[in-house]
Amino acid sequence: MRSILGLFAALFLLASSLGAQKSDEGGVSGMVLDQTGHPLEFIAIALKPKTGDKAVRTAVTDVRGRFTLESVPFADYRVSYNALGSDAQETPAFTVDAQHRTLDLGKLQLTQTVVKLAAFQVSGAQETFYNSVDRKTYNVGQDIQSSTGSASELLQNIPSVDVDIEGNVSLRGDSNVLILVNGKTSTSMGPNRAAVLEQMPADSIERIEVITNPSAKYKPDGTAGIINITLKKKREPGYAASIRFNAGNNRRFNGGISANYHPGPFNFSGSYSVRQDERVRTADDHRQHLDPATNTFLGTTQHTVERSRPLSHLIQAGVDYDLTEDDKLGASFSYNRRTFFRTSDQAEHSFGATGTLTGAYDRLRTDPEFQQDKEYKLTFDHALPGEGHELNAEILLGQTKEKEDNHYTNVYQVPAKPTGYDITWIAPHETNLEASLDYSQVFKGGAKLEAGYALESGKVDTDHFGSSFDPPTGAWVTDAAVTNRFIYEPTVNALYATFGQPFGAFGFLAGLRVEQTNITANQVTAGLWSTNQYAKAFPSLHLKYNVGEDHQLQWNYSHRIQRPDGEDLNPYPEYQDPFNLRAGNPNLRPEEIHSIETGYQYKKEDTSFLATLYYRYRYNGITDVTRYINSTTQLTTKENLTKNTSGGLELAATGAAGSFATFNFSSNVYYNVINASNLGYGAKKSAIAWSSKLSANFHVSKVTLIQFNTSYNAKRLTPQGYRLPNFVTNVGLKHEFADKKLSVVLTVSDLFDSMAEKTRIDTPVLREEITRRRSARIVYAGLAYNLGKTRKGKDDSIQFDAAP
Repeated sequence: MRSILGLFAALFLLASSLGAQKSDEGGVSGMVLDQTGHPLEFIAIALKPKTGDKAVRTAVTDVRGRFTLESVPFADYRVSYNALGSDAQETPAFTVDAQHRTLDLGKLQLTQTVVKLAAFQVSGAQETFYNSVDRKTYNVGQDIQSSTGSASELLQNIPSVDVDIEGNVSLRGDSNVLILVNGKTSTSMGPNRAAVLEQMPADSIERIEVITNPSAKYKPDGTAGIINITLKKKREPGYAASIRFNAGNNRRFNGGISANYHPGPFNFSGSYSVRQDERVRTADDHRQHLDPATNTFLGTTQHTVERSRPLSHLIQAGVDYDLTEDDKLGASFSYNRRTFFRTSDQAEHSFGATGTLTGAYDRLRTDPEFQQDKEYKLTFDHALPGEGHELNAEILLGQTKEKEDNHYTNVYQVPAKPTGYDITWIAPHETNLEASLDYSQVFKGGAKLEAGYALESGKVDTDHFGSSFDPPTGAWVTDAAVTNRFIYEPTVNALYATFGQPFGAFGFLAGLRVEQTNITANQVTAGLWSTNQYAKAFPSLHLKYNVGEDHQLQWNYSHRIQRPDGEDLNPYPEYQDPFNLRAGNPNLRPEEIHSIETGYQYKKEDTSFLATLYYRYRYNGITDVTRYINSTTQLTTKENLTKNTSGGLELAATGAAGSFATFNFSSNVYYNVINASNLGYGAKKSAIAWSSKLSANFHVSKVTLIQFNTSYNAKRLTPQGYRLPNFVTNVGLKHEFADKKLSVVLTVSDLFDSMAEKTRIDTPVLREEITRRRSARIVYAGLAYNLGKTRKGKDDSIQFDAAP
């Protein structure tokens, strides 16, 4: 702790000395309001020379309508501001010089709010990619997948992000990623987040932020970093609504309606979406394991086909009320229900050392399943005197229910015996409470302080029940090896503070978060109760240096953690079939990581280039480990690695070929070293892996857009083996009609039927190859219609209030 405090002290002394130096740069700030005097969020701000149209600096207003432009060279300027896609308005000219180093433009009134959809969606007025000191932001308005697809499909096109065939999200190859919605945790992004992302409509998303080294303001959960999904939110006076419907092959469809009504101090918003999918998953498993009794290898093959038709309903509603000019109260509710009916057929064959067939049976499964999320949220925002001086409070109550009702039929061919029947149902019930109080203040010169307190408290109560049919008695017999109840209760109290400031071309953001964690695990059935209490500090540091107008250097560091969840800790096994078990490990320790990055960015007009070098030191890494517990049964559980180090180079570039085409390319090359000696797998393993993505937009006309997306993942290292390469390609077409309100979209996912996940395990006692595939060539055609009416003020002149 002393070393951390010493580091911060040194940084503040350095910042103070830099601040004493002369600088020929300043800052510009202000606030954008609508005709009724209420703040407007997501208004595009462009700082331009007094004469000329090339933007010197750009920004977007926050939830209070405020914006800040930093590192502004001394000169004469004007500010242009507009709602995305609408006509711009400008301020009178002003001067930034030594006498006016920090200029507050006061309140700017936006009098024109009619959105030109074609200009926004086709001409690309909004930047696709934006890089700031602590995150990379991707505006997804031009991604055609956002019209017909799900959030999961949209994430596949984001650099650094991968989505596997089951919808699991990873960042730079690490699945321990924290997913936020509008910068906050969400009940829906809990254990079932893969299913939720596959059902969440992509057209509800405004932008996606990738934060590989988050500041101390954010929860330290997720060793890979944070993906923040920002949803669309309109607050223009009047009303707006949109309707969409998309139909796909194999009886797929999705649709929805969203509306916003903003009469005076109130803002009402609501949406409903429905999605019917058709999911087909196939898996082929070929393995050989060493039989210690005979010291020979025995073989097993499995072929599984699973089908399901998930149907989801998502309802969201919210209201904001401006109590005063400085106080805003908000309330929101969301309800998400997903129902499945799964069927699967698993054929298993066993072979002796000489290849002789020793066993053959089919395991048939039916599973009516549902998942349900509810979330209630209250927010209160208070603007204190001064620019960027705020106090924000939030409380969230969440509830998740789920039930799997698995019915199995076992048909035995070799050796022949009567058909067997068994049942397994799993019913977790999760409740969680989150409360936070956040304070922020912007000082003259662009310095910003943020501090706050956060409480997280939850409970996951899971019932497992198993039984099998006994033919002699004709009765169902409870399986004591499976039937159990497990309760997991985590509580985290956190305090954080961050401070950032620009000094001419240099800027920094330093922070420290301290958390007290208390975790209780109660295996009720076995009478095992344990608690784990610990306090940890999580520092963060971000530095940037602008080399002229077009070049920027960055360096950042963070310390993060991945805590085991209830499923990871429960020692009772879950039977996938009689020969494949999965169980938790009550002795798991939290996984921790120290991450360092340094980067270079070049940005000029439509061209940008970003190169990032990163290094990660991970200890107590949590990984899946598979081993045979007897001659026929395989157990997969969780274990801690001794340590794991990795480093890599990430590249991203955007460019344009005139007005016809735009391109986005990204690639990640990394070196990974795994030490699994504590698990009995010998010396360290190391490998080089890489991945790349390419997205291209072709503007055939002002109203027609063709899009091409492809990604490739090379061979990757795992603790017991490796994962083989895979790639996927998606294409789409979008056409808008002359009225600019109606558009048609056509998309094809996995065009070449290439999306497959192949994994190999290669240890002295187990050799296994697993290949999983999902539905390919998913085709959607859809329509979207936007309607609305916004109010205009009587006075169309620019309202400019000078700062007092």
